[in-house]
Amino acid sequence: MPYDQERASRIGHVQTALSPAITEAMERWQTPALEVGDPAHITERLIPLESLSRDERPEPTFAIAFDGSNQEVEARPGYPSVRVGYMQIAGVYVDIFKFLGANSSGLVDARQLERAQITQTVNSVLPGSNVFLKGITGRDSWRAEFDRSFAESEITDFGNAFTLTDALMTIHGKPGAPASSLALSKCPTCGAPDQRVTASGGICAVPDCMEKLYPTDVLRGYEEFTDDGENALTLTRAMNMAERLLLISYIDGFYRMEPRMLSQGIFITDGPLAVYGPAAPMKSKFLDYWSQLCVAMDQRDIAPPLLVGIEKTGRFVDHAHVIERHIPNGHVMILDTPYVNRYVTNQKLDHYYGRDEFYGRRFVYKTSTGEILVVTVPRVPGGRPYEKPIRDSNGDFIKVPSEKYESYPTLRATLETLDLMQTQLYPNAVIPVALAHSASSLPLGTGRSVLTLLAQRSLGMPQDSVGLSRFKPPKHR
Repeated sequence: MPYDQERASRIGHVQTALSPAITEAMERWQTPALEVGDPAHITERLIPLESLSRDERPEPTFAIAFDGSNQEVEARPGYPSVRVGYMQIAGVYVDIFKFLGANSSGLVDARQLERAQITQTVNSVLPGSNVFLKGITGRDSWRAEFDRSFAESEITDFGNAFTLTDALMTIHGKPGAPASSLALSKCPTCGAPDQRVTASGGICAVPDCMEKLYPTDVLRGYEEFTDDGENALTLTRAMNMAERLLLISYIDGFYRMEPRMLSQGIFITDGPLAVYGPAAPMKSKFLDYWSQLCVAMDQRDIAPPLLVGIEKTGRFVDHAHVIERHIPNGHVMILDTPYVNRYVTNQKLDHYYGRDEFYGRRFVYKTSTGEILVVTVPRVPGGRPYEKPIRDSNGDFIKVPSEKYESYPTLRATLETLDLMQTQLYPNAVIPVALAHSASSLPLGTGRSVLTLLAQRSLGMPQDSVGLSRFKPPKHR
């Protein structure tokens, strides 16, 4: 690492570029192929959307999309290891009929589009490295403030306030009935297993420990926190979980107040239906909640909601663009595990892909206008979206239940609805996600400077942001 103000030589790259060791190393490496050759392995997995069965449900009348944004800023001039993280999550409700009416003349009526949407935003600030609550460590400060952010982030659209902590307890309970307590795999301080906490927290049961426990400890974000350096990954994990739990807040709100409304909605998340990192075990809780919801809806003779994750970037999106010329408009492709292992992730064909993180399965869909969408959709009425690959007596792979279109009866209605809501604002985009991203974005440049200044003033530190001297942070109530 360089000293502060130290600059590299303008020709410092020459030795690296000419090094035989570096050239030889890169010649050994491979990347995913850009040419797919014989497309049979693609075309045999395609099916026209219109040939899929469609479950009985009313036409969707609304969409709710969720997206988040985060930034970590240096909060102290001359002391860059003092860092603060911001995150902002948005849920955007779109009235589908009003949205479609905004384009009745061939041009989008911006006022009609504005009337078709309602936005709900929650935001939080979390301590980074070298920021502490009085008397406790940086990691424990992060745990305490992470728990506070969930407890104070709430929606009131369904009457009483419902927080992200309530949503976390709900996926440990069942639809409409949050769990009274949840189990932690271990105490974050002493490591003692099998600790229980309520929504308001708890105390480690080990007499020599007796440290404070929080329900958000079940997400294990503290495991990736560093006391000295960037915590951008920890912040991203926190943001992603907040997005998923905000979605649960709305689904469960409709279920408690008017479950029939659920069958008229499509709920869209930015990114796949998956949980990564230390929080990955939460995947099973989302699966359990979804399965219980589907069963409860079926008992009332109500179709389950449409739930979908849409990916904007990543290797699956890259792969979809490589193969899109072999996919006709209006066709969908299921990505079975042997295909994923061979053509996308470069794993052994028997590798059990997706078992630890996913509560939905990936599909590639080419819309009626030729756009490419990579989506994840859950099974109905439930079950693992990925299963271990199985071979027959001849050594050939057989389709397991999770790789059959029949396991995804909401797929056709989901993709038909997304087809209606495309936008030319961005490549391969749908309006609700674009609106949610716009509502949640924390901008770079001036926006980052404002967040830096807010952190500096709130922490009582010297300020070094130029041109923002008149900015006043909000007062705490």
